[in-house]
Amino acid sequence: MPQQQAGQAHPVDIDGYNSTAVALPELPLHELFTAQAARSPQAVALVCGEQELTYRQLDGASDALARRLVDAGVRPGDKVALFQDRSFAYVVAMLGVLKAGGTFVPLDARQPQERLAWILRDTGAALLLTDRSPGGAEFAGELPVIRVGEQTVTEYEETDPLRLPVPPDQAAYVMYTSGSSGTPKGVVNTHRNVVELALDPWWASGRHRRVLAYSP
Repeated sequence: MPQQQAGQAHPVDIDGYNSTAVALPELPLHELFTAQAARSPQAVALVCGEQELTYRQLDGASDALARRLVDAGVRPGDKVALFQDRSFAYVVAMLGVLKAGGTFVPLDARQPQERLAWILRDTGAALLLTDRSPGGAEFAGELPVIRVGEQTVTEYEETDPLRLPVPPDQAAYVMYTSGSSGTPKGVVNTHRNVVELALDPWWASGRHRRVLAYSP
């Protein structure tokens, strides 16, 4: 067996070291989540304060909400606005919209009511999901409103997944800028965009077993 001589450098595969190309699955984000839930149903998916939610619970609650959205008229490609505080139900809402074939539009409660109403018009939102009590989202006007809360997570009825066909290049969400320097601008991210981030090799290092949800 050849021995390394003192002072002799180890060969380095420069191409391999710098390669960041990853073969991405041609699946929408929520289908990849459901596959993960099937692999680790009892693993903790979300932590909020002292409470935990497993992958099985999150998958089941979002399936139930997706069917509720479709029954309310949401169709593939529709925009669904989310006006909710940070909670388990907020994540259930995001997944539920994706499973219904829709695109979610997060609304920042710190923005003026007039601006929120403008975003609803600009996206042509078909529905608003909120955890506010009746009268707490008056900016929605005549837009249909579905209220989601703790019962969305704990009291849902189990249902079969919808499995609607969603191409990877369909919009997953539209995030609006603050508009502090002009008219707010909607930034569209596709399922493929999010999957590319989620499957970046950096996350496989073992140093990111928990990720903080901090953006608006």
